Amino acid sequence: MNKEQFGQFWEQLKTPLKAKWVNITEEDLSEIKGDLDRFGTVLQKRYGELQKDEVVTWANRRYSHWTGNYIGYQDAAPAV
Repeated sequence: MNKEQFGQFWEQLKTPLKAKWVNITEEDLSEIKGDLDRFGTVLQKRYGELQKDEVVTWANRRYSHWTGNYIGYQDAAPAV
């Protein structure tokens, strides 16, 4: 998903994002405000580079599922 799509999708993404990735705080969500670059920065701060990619993949799949572009989407358990 690109920056524009992320911004448009942000309201639908933030609740399942926080539920799935518990290290993300309400303050983080307020900081991100639909900005894809800030999203990456916050994820790196909370999860490190390796898990940052995992969260971004999860968000892209969630977006694709909700837009009907990804059939068979299943949430994977986050890495410990």
